Amino acid sequence: MASVVVTALLVVVLAAWAASIGPSGVLRGEGPSPAGTPTLTQSASASAGQGTTVDTPAEPRGAPPWVRAFALLVDLAVVGGLVLLAARYGVVPAVRSARRRRARRRRTTEHLEFPVLEPPAAVAREMLADASTQRRLLAEGGTPRNAVVECWHRFETQAAAAGLARGAWETSSEYTMRVLDLVDAHQPAVTRLGELYREARFSEHELTEAHRQDALDALDTIHRTIGLTAGADTGTGVPG
Repeated sequence: MASVVVTALLVVVLAAWAASIGPSGVLRGEGPSPAGTPTLTQSASASAGQGTTVDTPAEPRGAPPWVRAFALLVDLAVVGGLVLLAARYGVVPAVRSARRRRARRRRTTEHLEFPVLEPPAAVAREMLADASTQRRLLAEGGTPRNAVVECWHRFETQAAAAGLARGAWETSSEYTMRVLDLVDAHQPAVTRLGELYREARFSEHELTEAHRQDALDALDTIHRTIGLTAGADTGTGVPG
């Protein structure tokens, strides 16, 4: 759009300039003479032999003042029209588009502010509400191996119930670690319970009641530290 406007403006200015100064100011020189017509030099030489004087033709006068004034008015009118067209179809749409983009960014930012703040408290409340059931399953459920695996997977169930979805790029362990990190669970206890889960899940040797007790201690610590985060929002702590 800018290129078209500038090109049209240059054409108009050149046309107005040519009209204002007349053709003699644009094209200099006499140009070629038609065939059979004596040139000024030839006429002067022939007349000199006869003793006559040849007057040199006078330069044509420029355009009348009213023509120049009219050309200037036309020039200004065209320039003004081109500026209005550029503003109407170039500047104004660009400004409107920029405003729409800023409005969309504001709406997107306002929409994303709430999920950033809400999930930690929601997940923490869900974990605390399920804490007694999770502990009972670990203490009384089946073999130590199965109980530890079920305890670890329970964190995924709690997070899903709170509305925190698992990412397509995440493994089960990565998802659980992200959930526990989100609620600021005690890191050493999370690490210990994760080690017991991997041992129960992938090892071939039997897990003992000592492993179950270690898992219970780590789980109790996790629940206590979750209570520090959720208690500020709900006024409650870990169920007794």
